[in-house]
Amino acid sequence: MIDNSQELQRLLDIIPFGKENAIHAKDIARSLGYPTWGNQVQTRQLIRYAIQQGYVILSTPKNGYWRSTNIEEVNKCINDLRNRANDIIARSEEIENAWNNTNQNSLI
Repeated sequence: MIDNSQELQRLLDIIPFGKENAIHAKDIARSLGYPTWGNQVQTRQLIRYAIQQGYVILSTPKNGYWRSTNIEEVNKCINDLRNRANDIIARSEEIENAWNNTNQNSLI
């Protein structure tokens, strides 16, 4: 991933403020000249880098990405991400239990 300040600034120029103006990863990738197929890995890496640098960038699968200064939006996004993480952990534990219940000689 390119993480220099020029690429970061290009990203910040593309991602708008306000959920009503959100933009999807594929459109961000296209604007940056990044690959638009798959999950736009390079684009998402740059977005994550921007967040690590202190920029508040939120997203939803439905709306896309936007920058926010609204504490309610930020809290909702944080809670949604934590809920998704908890759901993934619960599913992984269910798979582990299912395996262990049917494979007593090869426990995980």
